[in-house]
Amino acid sequence: MSREGSSRILVVEDEPHIARMLQVLLEGRGYAVSLAYTGKEALEAMEIQPVDLVLLDIMLPGFDGFEVCRAIKEDGRLRHIPVMMVTAKDALQEKVEGLEFGADDYLTKPFNNEELLARVKALLRAKRVDHEIIQLNRELSALNAIIAAVSQSLDQGEILEIALEGVLQVMEAEAGWIGLFQEDAGLQIQVQRGLSPAFLEEVAARIGIKEGAVLSARLPAVRKEGLRDLLCAPLKAKDRLLGSLGIARQQPHPFLPLDRELLVSIGQQIGMALEKARLYGESQRREREFRALYEVGKTMASTFDLQDVLPLLTTSISQVMDAVAASLMLWDPITKKLRVVAGYNLSPEYIRKAEDIRSRVERSPSLLALEEKRPVAITDIHRDELFVPWREVAKLVGYSSFISVPLVLHERALGVLNVYLAQVHRFSNEEVELLSHFANQAAIAIENALLFEEKTRLAITDELTGLYNHRHFYQVLEAEIKRAQRYKRPLSLIMVDIDYFKNYNDRCGHLKGDEALRQLAGVLRRNARDVDVIARYGGEEFTLILPETDLAQAEVQAERIRAAVERHLFEAEEVQPRGKLTISLGVATYFPPVKRMEELVHAADQALYRAKAQGRNQVCLAGEKGSDQQSEKTER
Repeated sequence: MSREGSSRILVVEDEPHIARMLQVLLEGRGYAVSLAYTGKEALEAMEIQPVDLVLLDIMLPGFDGFEVCRAIKEDGRLRHIPVMMVTAKDALQEKVEGLEFGADDYLTKPFNNEELLARVKALLRAKRVDHEIIQLNRELSALNAIIAAVSQSLDQGEILEIALEGVLQVMEAEAGWIGLFQEDAGLQIQVQRGLSPAFLEEVAARIGIKEGAVLSARLPAVRKEGLRDLLCAPLKAKDRLLGSLGIARQQPHPFLPLDRELLVSIGQQIGMALEKARLYGESQRREREFRALYEVGKTMASTFDLQDVLPLLTTSISQVMDAVAASLMLWDPITKKLRVVAGYNLSPEYIRKAEDIRSRVERSPSLLALEEKRPVAITDIHRDELFVPWREVAKLVGYSSFISVPLVLHERALGVLNVYLAQVHRFSNEEVELLSHFANQAAIAIENALLFEEKTRLAITDELTGLYNHRHFYQVLEAEIKRAQRYKRPLSLIMVDIDYFKNYNDRCGHLKGDEALRQLAGVLRRNARDVDVIARYGGEEFTLILPETDLAQAEVQAERIRAAVERHLFEAEEVQPRGKLTISLGVATYFPPVKRMEELVHAADQALYRAKAQGRNQVCLAGEKGSDQQSEKTER
């Protein structure tokens, strides 16, 4: 005898012996059978346990069979269940009435057992076909909804929102969630409907990465949430587990095996959508990174000014990393400290407090990155021991995670690149590699700027004394004269010459002569103002450009310099005619009739000649009596 599987049939019959006979007959063919003796019992039984077929007697106490049939067919949850009405009457009117109430078949007592079984089998087969068609339509609708979500958006958050709404609607579920697995963090719920935080924590804790989605509907947490049935499925893309999709019903309408298959299929579609969004996001991120590196490289190629390159670099990094702030620090070998040279959105209060803390502690993430020449990443600065001294100030300005990447060039660490994020974040290998590229760019920019600065310095500097050279003196003087003309401000020039320097060189040698020139340059630096420009004019002659200085003020400064040189002890200066190495100074000021740069230099030079002619070791001013007549080249 063939067996019909696990289909459940509800027999509704008020006569116990007939009900029992039908139960034995149907169970003998492998069906599971439930009994009900009234219409009310039948409807209550169907609320508790799902059935696949109802054998319904018309003559019942209370609700008759017609009323029960109508109640079944008007209930959206039950209408798909086939109903075979059974009666002792063979009246055509009753058959018609039963069919109008929605009955799927009609059998008259006494019935033939084989005919009954055949009709039951036919109804169950038709029900299965109908259910498969309904299920296929539901699956098609669900998959179309997911495909629509993919076509509408490539944003992960939006895809998850649309997908969950569609799944709940198609699966006729009141609650659900979608969670994604994160490295070292397990399942993280991204979107949910109708569920408490406590329950979602239980879900995240119980669903393991390997099994994808396993959660029993019998768990106390499920019952406490007011849920009657629960169904989960993994989210996968190319056999890679991404997360979990779960739905739950509060009504006593259990999920069927086909529901599970449908949810798994939907989970695959969501997984494909997420993978597509991930690849799109990855391509967008790569494009932003390339563009940022390109812009930095282009700027580096167009300028050697660090004030142009470094701020662009920190800004680009912050945009690519979605960082709240970034800073670039260089190592000062003199002070043995790191100092901030560029930054993006840095809080002045944080810089001040952080530097104060750094001056009092021996270890810091930035110093560690510099010393060990490796990136130091801190996922949560509020829990990391190395960041303890800075926790309070970081919390105050909203920093939660941090990474410091060294600027290494030719095995030498020049400084560090620091990035601050507002959220707790675990830095990936790709992110560290990207930041290392930016750090390399910064190191190259710094080296290029230093080399350019050194080359520029050598081009404008006198090699022996370290002062500006003759060429740069004229460039600065021209610019200062234009400024004096524009703002109608005074400008003075001092010409300096060493007295009897040829004698000193002849008696002591050129090496000691060079040393005397170097020492004189030092005396000039110490006695000049920060705004003054000092240059070696040539041989033993020097010049000082004095912005915002009139003739009287320039005379005072010239005399101060003369006295300082006279006090200075030069080696072997006793060989000089007066036993001291001294200087003579000529001072001129830019004013009518002096109107051109050459005239100002000539006036100062003439004053210097006069100081020489009048006995040396003194200061003479342009415009004094006799200055225009001085033309004799006095021995210097």
